[in-house]
Amino acid sequence: MSITLIGFIIIIILLIVIIVYLLSINKNIKENKQLKPNGMNEIELEKIELPRNIEQMNPDSLLKATRVIFDSYKSLDYVSKGPNVLDKIEWHTWQVSILLSFLKGKNRLIGVNTNEKIFHENILDLNYSQIDHEIKRIIKKYIDNVNIQQDRDSLSKDVIWSVRDVSIILYEIMYNN
Repeated sequence: MSITLIGFIIIIILLIVIIVYLLSINKNIKENKQLKPNGMNEIELEKIELPRNIEQMNPDSLLKATRVIFDSYKSLDYVSKGPNVLDKIEWHTWQVSILLSFLKGKNRLIGVNTNEKIFHENILDLNYSQIDHEIKRIIKKYIDNVNIQQDRDSLSKDVIWSVRDVSIILYEIMYNN
C-alpha cells in the first residue's frame, strides 16, 4: 500500500507542476499580446481628431490618397540613404493626417510587395515597444501641434513631419495594423 500511496503523491505533484507550467505559458502569451503596438496605441489613435475633410473621406478615396503618399515615399528611396535622412523635415500635416486616418481605420494597403525593401534599416531594427513609443510620440505631436480647423492648403504648408515620422506610420500600416 505504501508504494501505491507514494505513486499517488508523485502523480499529484506532477499534475501540480504541469498546471503551474501551463498557467505560466498562458501568462507569457497574454504579456506578448500586450506588447503588440496596436493594443497599446488603439486608445490614443481613436482619440485623435483629424481635419473634417479627411474624416469624411470615403474608404476608396482614403485608400487612393494613402497609396499616392506611399508611392511618393517609396520613390524618394529613403531606404538607400544615410540614417541622418530620417531626421529631415519633409512631410506636411495634410499627408500625415491622411496616413493617421488610414491607420485609425485599421486599413491595409493592398497590392504592396512586402518582400521589397521599403523602410530604412533603422526603422526595421525597432521592436514592438519602440514602435509603440514612436506612434505615441507622433500622436502627441499631432495633438499638440495641429490645428484641425485649418483648410487643406494651410495644412499642406505645415511642413513639420520628419521622414522618420512618416516611416513609422507607414510601417505600422504595412505590418502591425
